[in-house]
Amino acid sequence: MPQLIRGFLWTGKKTENSNFYYDLTDKNILELAQFVSIVCKIEPTKAESYINEVRQDSDLRAHLRETLQGDNSMKDSNLQLGRRLGWYAVIRAIKPKLVVETGVHQGVGAVTIITALMHNSEEGFSGRYLGTDIDPEAGVLLKGKYLDFGELLYGDSIESLEKILEKVDIFINDSDHSEVYEAREYEVITSKLRAGSIILGDNSHVTDALLKHSISKKRKFLFFKEEPKSHWYPGGGIGVSFD
Repeated sequence: MPQLIRGFLWTGKKTENSNFYYDLTDKNILELAQFVSIVCKIEPTKAESYINEVRQDSDLRAHLRETLQGDNSMKDSNLQLGRRLGWYAVIRAIKPKLVVETGVHQGVGAVTIITALMHNSEEGFSGRYLGTDIDPEAGVLLKGKYLDFGELLYGDSIESLEKILEKVDIFINDSDHSEVYEAREYEVITSKLRAGSIILGDNSHVTDALLKHSISKKRKFLFFKEEPKSHWYPGGGIGVSFD
């Protein structure tokens, strides 16, 4: 049921033009570090260091600001990363060779992911990003040095996933947020996952598609709930499916 939150009517569904870029509360950052530590089997302090690494990344923040400054929908946004901090920390922790994200939109998630891959590369762990989106104008942030680590496939995400021949280490669902489509993406990607792979669901605060998928495939499932700092949006979350 729709909720009235600080004067806004929130339906619980993400819309195409929803640019909710916010920081997390201090307590929520610590909760996220604990969450990442369990999923990736690392110390919570190490997970927290990865989270703070991207929070303090001035190059990434400058790229976001310079690229999106002409977008009127971003006028009042402070360009914080929210739950994408968790994506970043997971990628830094497990050093994936291939990360696939469906639903790129402007590409805030994409360049956050690629920033993690860049740091992994500096440590001797090469990795690549592959994003999919049905909108041919998606991915405005994916340019310059970021293109050295990633590329976009335009068209229906499920059709794009079916064409992937390499094994996938991390899969992130952030495209069409209908439960049926989300579940179909998980089914298609299953045969392409490498042993020890991780699935991150960006819609797990709305549907139980990833939970059901995890149960059916005998994988573990956890959920992290965002607590936005000084923002009207109640927060989304990260669903994670892992071995």
